Amino acid sequence: MGEASEPVQAGTSRPGRLLAVLTTATLLQWLGSFAIAPLLPLYLADRHVSAAGVGVVMAAFFLGALLSQYVAGRAAAARGHRGVLLAGLAAYAAGCLGLFASTGIGMDAAMRVLQGAGAGAFEVAALTAVAGTVAPSTQGRAFSAIYTGQLLGVALGPLLGGFAGEHRMDLVFLGSGAAAVLASLPVLWLLPATVRAGSAPAAPAAPAVPTRLLLRRGVLGLLLVAGCDGLIGGVYETCWSLLMERDGASTTLIGLTFTLFALPYLVFAWPAGWLADRCDRRRLIGATTLVLSVTVASYPFLHSIPLIVLLSCLEAAGLAVAYPAAQSLLAQESAAGDGTGRGQGLFATTQTAATVFAALVSGALFAADPRLPFVLAAFAALVTAVLLPSLWREVAGTVAQAQAQARSVAGRSGLAEPGAALATAAGRDTAATPGRR
Repeated sequence: MGEASEPVQAGTSRPGRLLAVLTTATLLQWLGSFAIAPLLPLYLADRHVSAAGVGVVMAAFFLGALLSQYVAGRAAAARGHRGVLLAGLAAYAAGCLGLFASTGIGMDAAMRVLQGAGAGAFEVAALTAVAGTVAPSTQGRAFSAIYTGQLLGVALGPLLGGFAGEHRMDLVFLGSGAAAVLASLPVLWLLPATVRAGSAPAAPAAPAVPTRLLLRRGVLGLLLVAGCDGLIGGVYETCWSLLMERDGASTTLIGLTFTLFALPYLVFAWPAGWLADRCDRRRLIGATTLVLSVTVASYPFLHSIPLIVLLSCLEAAGLAVAYPAAQSLLAQESAAGDGTGRGQGLFATTQTAATVFAALVSGALFAADPRLPFVLAAFAALVTAVLLPSLWREVAGTVAQAQAQARSVAGRSGLAEPGAALATAAGRDTAATPGRR
């Protein structure tokens, strides 16, 4: 193959440094974000905002992410991830400053849209960077490192926010913005804008794959998983703190539940990444989705906070396995051409759209009956787990299976390039999918 005509993404020549920078920046951004998230519903309720209004403000964050994520994925794949990462962090910090100066629920919602747009662009760019630069055989552990940064933020952010938020919630907003500014420093200083073409270890580029070819069975199943996760996340965003308050939890204890949820994830993060690199990712995702359906349905029926926390630890262990497995499978299934960025964008956009919907409606559902939003989200997880085996029957579950499929396709079609073989496989899989044009 000849030399590429366009620069390779930042950091591809040194994936170890790239991963360290992304994990550090992710930790700081999520620490600031989760200093706000658990307390914001209570803060709004203290200002006499209705449960439905709380849902609107919480959903506004995910609406912002919905507007930015697909565009961010394409931009990160086409122009490099450094600029997208910095733009996302800047937008999030500006939203925090706006919340500090907010004069009412309308401005609260607008600033949450800005925060969400920034956070969504940042997350998609970080995941696209990993998918495009890390070898397939170690992507599970690489994605697990990014999610470890997220969960460390989930663990520490609510504790810090809980202590400050008891007295001065406006200081929490400023602190969250400052964390985003700090997160931009390693990205700005340690990631070059471009590197020399040909330094990346990735396979030679294949022709761009149309979106209709990207939406084959493997990706469609992952979009179903993304939608399920989004529904559950939206319910948690709006209803978790309200549910804990129903059972008598203090503000500090509510923050502690987020921390205790994160700890099992951190314990299982490395072995979960190893499992995603070695085991059948389809089975890992299906099994953890079933576990999720049980745990989510159980929370509103339990009135013991220690029991709720114990069950959430089981859920966290399952998610520690599910997240890197899903991202590794997504990188595999959208690897042809410029599909990596678009695959990440589609996954994140689907997840966020479901989160927006769930956050909007779950406040009203909770007001009618606290069990409703949790039970409905759990049912969605159960349906997803039932549908996945039929969608993924022909999908390669491991790296070895994917490589064998690519070699087989290349041999039958006379293609020498692995990327071209993947593109051809994508087209054949899509052609066999009912309803595709």
